[in-house]
Formats: sequence, structure tokens, C-alpha cells
Amino acid sequence: MIATKTDPRWVGVALERFDEVLVDHAHCEKKAAATAMALVASYPERERLVRRMSALAIEELRHFRAVHQLMRARGIVLTRDEGDAYVKALLQCMGHAAETRMIDRLLVSGVIEARSHERLGLLADALDDPELAAFYANLSRVEAGHADLFVKLALHYGKPDETRARLAEWVKLEAEILAELPIRPRIH
Repeated sequence: MIATKTDPRWVGVALERFDEVLVDHAHCEKKAAATAMALVASYPERERLVRRMSALAIEELRHFRAVHQLMRARGIVLTRDEGDAYVKALLQCMGHAAETRMIDRLLVSGVIEARSHERLGLLADALDDPELAAFYANLSRVEAGHADLFVKLALHYGKPDETRARLAEWVKLEAEILAELPIRPRIH
């Protein structure tokens, strides 16, 4: 679901500054849970969305706790979230009409999860610690499922042809945004 691969230099930066990646990863998991619950709050009448997003929020909080435990084991303290230029740039491109906005929120979330899937997989492949590599390989697989979930929900609530076309636009836009950003020790 992503149009471009992460610049290979990212892996080296991420491994060299892995403690920073862990902090960013914890923030990503926390924000993913918050996003799921924000969708529930915005669209409480959408039964399928409420069920799937409330379950997702719980899963994302479990991931947050697992990453936070890794941080604590390494003596890393969770700092304030600096924000995410990648996500901010994507969010600024969303539509404003009610139905368009819901579909865009779902599709943007799907694209973000797809990028997370890719980068967590890159970490899994590059880490020397077998337990840590297995942890990230598992999370990478889960993120792929999350990306699919968001797209399926968008297709369920939107007009399928229009939704697929909009997804293609988001995938292209995500690649353009990623190309403009510097390589940093972050998940996005």
C-alpha cells in the first residue's frame, strides 16, 4: 500500500540512535490508540467502525506498554512528544466534507500503518538481538493487518471505486511527503 520504499540509509540511522527510535515508537503506539478512539468519538453511529476501532485501541495500548517496558529495561525515560512532521503533512491534505473526511481519516491511517509495517520490518531484519528482532517482526505483521483494517473500513463506508481512487492519491501523496523529509531515527 506504499508507493516507495524507505531510503536504505534510514536503517543505519535508526540502529545508531535506537533509543530515540524507541521513544518515537512509544509515541506512535500511543497516538495510534488515540486515533482509534477519536474515530469512535467522531462516528459513534458506525457500528462496525466502533467495534473495530475500540479493539484496535486496546491492541495499540498493549503495544505502547510493550515498547515502554523495553525503554524502561534500557533506562530510557519517555519524553514529551515532539510531534510528527510526516503525519502532520498528511493530515493537512485531508478533505473537509463530513463523508470525505471520514474516508480520508481511515485511508490516511491505513497508509501510516503501512509505512509502520515496512519500517518495523526493516528494524526486525537489521537488529542483532534475536528477541528484539522477533518483537519487531511480530509488530510489523500486526501493522500490516492494521493497514488492511483501515482500508476495508474505508471501502465499507465509502463508494468502492471512489475510495480506491482516493487511496491511490494518498499513496502517491505519502511518497511525495516522505521524499521531502530528512532521514531521522523515527518510525515515520
